[in-house]
Amino acid sequence: MFKRLLSLLLILGLAASLAALMQLPKTQVGVTNEAKTIRVEPKQPQLICAGPVYVNGGDTGLKLGNFTQSGLAAITGIDGTATIATTTAGHRSLEGQSAASKDFNAIQSQRATQKLAAGLAATNCMPGQNDAWFVAGDNSVGREALLILVNPSQVDASVSLQLLGTDGPIQGTGLSGISAPAGKVTVLPLAAFAPKSATFAVQVSSRGAALGMWLQQKAIRGLTPGGLDLVGPTPAAQKVVQIPGLFIRTAEKLATLAVSDSDYADTKTYLRLVAPGDKEAIFTAQVQGADGTSFGTVIQGTVPAGTVRDFELTDLADGNYIVQITSNEPVMASASFNRIGAGEPDLAIASAVQPTKLDAGFTTAPGAISKLSLVNPGSKAGTFTINGRTVAIPAESNVVVTLAPATSYRLSSTVPIAASTVVDIASAIAVVPVLDYRSVTGQLKVVVR
Repeated sequence: MFKRLLSLLLILGLAASLAALMQLPKTQVGVTNEAKTIRVEPKQPQLICAGPVYVNGGDTGLKLGNFTQSGLAAITGIDGTATIATTTAGHRSLEGQSAASKDFNAIQSQRATQKLAAGLAATNCMPGQNDAWFVAGDNSVGREALLILVNPSQVDASVSLQLLGTDGPIQGTGLSGISAPAGKVTVLPLAAFAPKSATFAVQVSSRGAALGMWLQQKAIRGLTPGGLDLVGPTPAAQKVVQIPGLFIRTAEKLATLAVSDSDYADTKTYLRLVAPGDKEAIFTAQVQGADGTSFGTVIQGTVPAGTVRDFELTDLADGNYIVQITSNEPVMASASFNRIGAGEPDLAIASAVQPTKLDAGFTTAPGAISKLSLVNPGSKAGTFTINGRTVAIPAESNVVVTLAPATSYRLSSTVPIAASTVVDIASAIAVVPVLDYRSVTGQLKVVVR
């Protein structure tokens, strides 16, 4: 018994000695650790290009529900001092060395003459996004709206949709949990969610990978295709909205066509407004001619809360216009118009553009007549500089600059400006916004508690 007690005392003594030798951490109450500064580098710049037009049933149109790309799209742009000039039969991702649009940008264009699609599809190649609104779409008879989701990453994405129509939110199954697999394109026919709806808007939300997102709108009258556009996302709702690039041509010919055949009624010029909030929007829209050479029009109207409305813009003669919308509640908007040459009309949807002090870059499409539509909505006159040429732009005005084909431009301004390029290839038309995206190095302070 005595030996066991002695052994226990020796063990306790040894433990006490070891505890005394060990240095326990000091604890400070009420003192915050010093913040560590970490340098955050921008991720690898990437632009996503949608690629050629999608047709239902393949080139033959016999495999319905099977959406495949048809033809070739030209991709033109710059990455620093390097020129981008290629064609693609599918979607394409461009990895760049420059982080801002002034040094890294690209446009894709396709003058489609396919059996199931005809018109000009031109749009920006753009960085991926996780949330986007599209103020476009028509699923009435002979019309087709497709949502194009390109996931170039190695991470799957889960997509949810919200659709607003003329009577409010469009309910239905399958609007959430939509899979957008890594490295693939997901094509969603919006007629599955808004069948026969001629007027709607759609919000796309992605969890996981950032996606390239576009809405493809197509028209076929009888068996004849005529009207195609590839529409990019629109800016967030604002109380003052600018739409550059409403360039009207062949107005009389289109008006005669619409009167003679009701299937061409949608070739009229329309303004589409969305009131995404919980209050109705009362708005005034002014259609203003460029350089004081064209007289536009003024319309007023109301968009009920959570709905979408189309308003016809009547009596617009040929000319170069912009649209300015002022509203008591935030709205989103676009303007659709057509142009006709020797064949069928072609459709263009001009999206709203958020004015900003520009330090941007863009490239024009090859083989196209391109013009830059710029609007200064503010009360202060300013200037913009395009490839070294400085031009004055008065307050509350808009101007037009003629551009060369397949040419890259740098565009900066001293006042907030909204700008879009109007692209014409053989009387097929598209309106492409000037994007001012930037990715910069920064510093992040981190406190470890």
